[in-house]
Amino acid sequence: MPRGAVVVFSTHTTAGVTINENADPDVIADVMAALDRLVPQRGGYAHREGNSDSHVKTSLVGISVTVPVEDGKLVLGTWQGIYFCEFDGPRRRRVVVQLLPGQ
Repeated sequence: MPRGAVVVFSTHTTAGVTINENADPDVIADVMAALDRLVPQRGGYAHREGNSDSHVKTSLVGISVTVPVEDGKLVLGTWQGIYFCEFDGPRRRRVVVQLLPGQ
């Protein structure tokens, strides 16, 4: 049976990847609301494209996760799910998923 790890990687600077609770959709809404309070869209940023908050949110969340694989299945906690976090869209996006074989 396959074992190793899976890397999920966003190739964008304004979209991230994270793992969080997947049972209650209010958790994701709460995370997004908290990020909006921490990093407001209009914050007097120097970057002139108007999406500086998206760059900062992506830096806070991260652009990749690594998940162990056992018996061909992702090893996630009971309530966990992998989330793609769109901070500057909708846009056409690319996510790379790569299996790293175990020994």
